[in-house]
Amino acid sequence: MKSNALLFLVSSVCFLQNGVVPSDFPVPPQSKKTLFYIHRSPNPTTVVYEVNLSANNVINSKNPVKVFWIRYGEQGQYSELNYLERTFAYGVKASPINSFKYKVQFVSSKEKSWIVSIDENGQAWASMSIGGYPSKLTKIFVQVAEDGWWPKVAYVEFFGIDIKTQKATYEKMLIT
Repeated sequence: MKSNALLFLVSSVCFLQNGVVPSDFPVPPQSKKTLFYIHRSPNPTTVVYEVNLSANNVINSKNPVKVFWIRYGEQGQYSELNYLERTFAYGVKASPINSFKYKVQFVSSKEKSWIVSIDENGQAWASMSIGGYPSKLTKIFVQVAEDGWWPKVAYVEFFGIDIKTQKATYEKMLIT
């Protein structure tokens, strides 16, 4: 059921804030661990995805991806996902491809999976098909459609960089 596939991506607080548009949303700090982030209407609170490394700087086999909030709409504090967010919305399921790569899916949707790896310079990245092109995923935007008490997802946009050409890639997934 596609309409429910990404419903939980916006299951946390979804009150419309006047004057906030996606282009005004802050970009979270980038590091060698950064994979990508999710912006969502109706506020600038951001979900960040990072590779989780073990003590010897390899991808943690038990928990390869760390997911957390940066609450820009409040005081910019970092916070962990709660149980419902981890289980039904922004959490991930990962399975090893080999000891250096993991296939990952959102718990809320199995339509788009991605691969987590680390390049020769130690930079973590997520790769997926975006618009039919093998791409480095950089950002996701989720548009909420106000529909009564429980918000629904209208569409999801994927932004990336083509792995071969280094050109921008884009895909919009309508949720019906």
